[in-house]
Amino acid sequence: MIDTERMTELSVEFLDAAYLEIVERARRLAEQYFEQAQRLLGEEGKTHVPILIWVQQISPNAWGFYWVRVHYVREDGKGNAVARKIPKGPRHKYPPGAFSFVKGTLLLLVRNYEARLAELRQLAAENRALRKTTLAWTGRYQKVQVMDDLIYNGVS
Repeated sequence: MIDTERMTELSVEFLDAAYLEIVERARRLAEQYFEQAQRLLGEEGKTHVPILIWVQQISPNAWGFYWVRVHYVREDGKGNAVARKIPKGPRHKYPPGAFSFVKGTLLLLVRNYEARLAELRQLAAENRALRKTTLAWTGRYQKVQVMDDLIYNGVS
């Protein structure tokens, strides 16, 4: 007989490890983007990067990879950075107009990174769906095994 608990445990461990690797790739992309954006804007004599990638844990088993618009608000003579999440479109991509406030070569950089992030978002969503399906299927399979055992042993 198949040891469904052990097989499920191995599958879930694999999926969780792969998911954390996807999250780490998103973090590295966020860092790379910020460094490139700073360098690019520095060449133009600017110091403010108006759009950033935000990697955020949204639940114990889920992370989100978002774009945020950064504003500076002056209060009491100090400038405080305020980040606002840019609304994402359906599925895993941002709509073309989401980055309308970004101009010039920075827009090209943002679009390049968004294409890469969209791939990671899709992989992450598929991973979490597969994990959920695996756990649900195992539960149903174990129920069937219990019912079969009851019937086989003559208990009704």
